[in-house]
Amino acid sequence: MAKDPAVLFYTSDFLSGTFTMTLDDKGAYITLLCLQHQKGKLTDRDLHMYKNMTEVMSKFVQMEDGFYYNLKMKECAEKRKAYSESRRTNRLKKNTSKQNISKTYDKDIKNISKTYVKHMENENENENINETVTETEVAILSKLEDKLMDITTFKSAYKEIQEYGGVEKYFNALGYDESQRNNWGNHINNKLKILT
Repeated sequence: MAKDPAVLFYTSDFLSGTFTMTLDDKGAYITLLCLQHQKGKLTDRDLHMYKNMTEVMSKFVQMEDGFYYNLKMKECAEKRKAYSESRRTNRLKKNTSKQNISKTYDKDIKNISKTYVKHMENENENENINETVTETEVAILSKLEDKLMDITTFKSAYKEIQEYGGVEKYFNALGYDESQRNNWGNHINNKLKILT
């Protein structure tokens, strides 16, 4: 699988987390975040020229493997990778026989982009009025994943899921497997505990 060229970037987290930084520090920080995303980890050599920027350096932790990571970037990249892998796995499950694979390969390849784009938020995207209700529902429900991750938008996302028909119906609509159901179920329960 090719390297993912993008990661979800939570602008409000970045702005609040860098509010006291100088513009130089912010520039160094975003550069290091991008470098970590591209390389997967940072070395002493990568950080050498930034060592005197204490506020920037405080955003990176040296792990047991000796490499440095921004934990939020690491988490976001891993979640996106897991999501992409789950979509790929779900597509493969649907096409188990050789005959099915050859018949649906072109259709699935064209659909990969549509599915992936729908998962990513894009407020400027025009909706196609001719979409079926199911495709629209999936697009809307996919966007709720990001809202569920953020404590400030969790309640409204959870309310939307309840109005849709509950967590189980939400999981079914997105084609979650048992592992995904467990992970998201635990995440939702933990957030509910925090908020109550």
